[in-house]
Amino acid sequence: MKLLYTSLFIIVAITIVYASDLSTSIETFSNNLHKTISTDQNFIFSPFSAHSALSLAYEGAGGQTTISFQKALDLPGPNATAAGYKSLMDTLNSAKNVQLNIANKIYLQKDNKLNKDFRSIAQNYFDADVDITDFSKSAAAAEEINNWVKEKTQNKIDKLFDADSFDSDTQAVLLNAIYFKGNWLLPFRKEYTRPGKFYVSDDKFIMHPMMFQEAYFDYTESEALGAKIVKMKYENERFAMTIILPNTKTGIADLEKKLSNFNLNTLKLGKTEEKVLLSLPKFKIESTLKMEDNLKEMGLGEIFTNAANFSNMIEGVQNLKIAKVIQKAFIEVNEEGAEAAAATGIETTVFSLGPPQPMFRADHPFMFYITAELEDNITKLFLGKVVSPTYDE
Repeated sequence: MKLLYTSLFIIVAITIVYASDLSTSIETFSNNLHKTISTDQNFIFSPFSAHSALSLAYEGAGGQTTISFQKALDLPGPNATAAGYKSLMDTLNSAKNVQLNIANKIYLQKDNKLNKDFRSIAQNYFDADVDITDFSKSAAAAEEINNWVKEKTQNKIDKLFDADSFDSDTQAVLLNAIYFKGNWLLPFRKEYTRPGKFYVSDDKFIMHPMMFQEAYFDYTESEALGAKIVKMKYENERFAMTIILPNTKTGIADLEKKLSNFNLNTLKLGKTEEKVLLSLPKFKIESTLKMEDNLKEMGLGEIFTNAANFSNMIEGVQNLKIAKVIQKAFIEVNEEGAEAAAATGIETTVFSLGPPQPMFRADHPFMFYITAELEDNITKLFLGKVVSPTYDE
């Protein structure tokens, strides 16, 4: 028998707030997962989405598999993890001034029955609905699950599974879907957006819509990272996007290595604001991450083998193992902040009268985080890289 586990995530310019007991776990997991991703392309993924869905699977584990989850995800005991996610889900789903939808779902093979305790934890702590389907009819099951995904992500992800994704051995699918739509606290003015140069190497560039504004932002320069950092808040100021721009046009690879071991709390962003001349490309990114190899590299390989122990998940079904971990992600950044159509970009520098001001011109590859703040802790929910921006109107 095999358990098919799936993590889906979709983000459109976002951020969220956290249960403090889990923030350190997710931060550690995020950094460790980032270390396993090797690509010179644009990408976006959600450590939060992967961590939450894996944590739900952890609640159904037993024996050595429980220990493997604890080490790889930096988790406390199952009870503490469930309580932490209960607090987190309540906080996230009550966020104001943003459109936020976080949903967990379990699809169970017909005639199967969830372990009573696992079902209670899934529904009461992870807010997960449970439905029955027939995975032996793969095309119909895929359509049913894809329709749920499409609904929860406002049509942004419309095909997570192919018609032949399942078979008669598939016993369950665990899903996590996140949709966010939020507007900038300080939106860009569309009339300032014009085509500008974005350097993909030291001497090569593309012309791309660049947004511009002059305003007060959380801003700092990090010698340790060799980068400038600006934090852009959404209307719900607990949500923010942090852009980290290397000082050199070809510094993205070195920056990415440093960030995989870096704690953003050390930057002390949010303590002071400076007037900044900010130029940022509009961009859209859609990524698919098949995470089996990444999780194996992080020490969670056992869950994919016959040695896996998920004895606390489905009554009467033994020898369960995870077959796939898939995450799909989408992000759009424009003048309004999230999921708005059309705009332009800027190349020319705008100078203001008065004292010199920091200039943050994101005209070469950069990293970005969607973060949540809880007290003095910064928690990374999503992270991505822009190497060569794209934006179709």
